[in-house]
Amino acid sequence: MFGRLFTILLLMTLPVLARAGGLPPARDLQHDARESQATGRPILVFFMADSCSYCEQVRRLYLEPMYADASYRKRLIFRVVNVGDGRRMTDFRGKRTSQSDFADSEGVGLTPTIRFYDGGGKELVPQLRGYSSPDFYLAYLEQAVDSSIARLHRRNTVVGAATAISY
Repeated sequence: MFGRLFTILLLMTLPVLARAGGLPPARDLQHDARESQATGRPILVFFMADSCSYCEQVRRLYLEPMYADASYRKRLIFRVVNVGDGRRMTDFRGKRTSQSDFADSEGVGLTPTIRFYDGGGKELVPQLRGYSSPDFYLAYLEQAVDSSIARLHRRNTVVGAATAISY
């Protein structure tokens, strides 16, 4: 009996697991921001919708392979926000909200959208919005990754220098 119940529960959760993929959902961006500050890694937030076929392509073709590569996880903090999801999360300022309301507060009206944030919840580079050029998307994504890391390191260096000289 228990084995049957377990099997039924597992089968019921498979669609949710498949949809989420291997990318971690945004649960506590304030915690992620502290981690970003401590490690110097930007936070990549992938705004997606369940009904968005382009989101599925971006997730499957680009983001999941990046997340599976340890060298990317050493450089970035990956998070997913489902714009139609009512699951609770904490935003960068410590406010409890839903994933849907957070996406609205960030002005995300089109999916897929990828944004890169620093430890203060500020965008580092222009967002990647939509998926109009599959032939060039990887290049755009790689450029955004590299630019966000460089910008965050420049900010941290300037802040570190200013802190070092202040009395």
